[in-house]
Parts: sequence; structure tokens; C-alpha cells
Amino acid sequence: MRTFIFALAAIVPAFAMDRARAADEIPAFDIARNCKAETAGASVSGPASCARDETQAKNQLSERWSSYSASQKKECVGESTTGGEKSYVELLTCLEMSTGNFSTGKDPNR
Repeated sequence: MRTFIFALAAIVPAFAMDRARAADEIPAFDIARNCKAETAGASVSGPASCARDETQAKNQLSERWSSYSASQKKECVGESTTGGEKSYVELLTCLEMSTGNFSTGKDPNR
């Protein structure tokens, strides 16, 4: 029993550090797989459109990731991965809503 408690005491902080470190980096989502699943049976928008939106959202997240607090990141990463689908668009939307800082989605250089 004592061994179990010591092992548990060593494992729990390791998981806590992993989650804290995860908030420092943008999560890695499989855009192609997610878009294939998301657009299955859809006749209007295909995987290419979905992949373009996801890639644009990931690029915006890369630019602004450090401006979000750790608690915002943790909450929104959890929310954007609920249900098995992992979406950069949902993650970006959640973070924008939590800060009130919305992007127009348009490239200012065009």
C-alpha cells in the first residue's frame, strides 16, 4: 500500500506538469482527419474548405497564442476537443470570446 501511495505521489505531479506545459504550446490537431469526419455526408462544403479554415485558424493562433492566459488556454483547449473532434476554429473562437478580441479573418496585407 505504501508503495502505491509513493508511486501515485510521483505520477500525479508529472501529469500536472504536462498539462501546464501543454498550455504553453498550441495543441497538435490532425486537420485532415478532423475535416474528413466533419464533412462526411455534407454536400455543400468539402474537406478542402474545412482544411483551409482550420489552417487559417491555426496560423492566427500561432500569432496570438502568447497573448492568452494559461487558464483561457486550458479551458478552451478542453472545450475544443470535447466530443472527439479537435478544431482550431473552435479553439480560436473560444479564445476570442473569452477575451473579446475578435479577428475579422481577413488578411490585412490584401
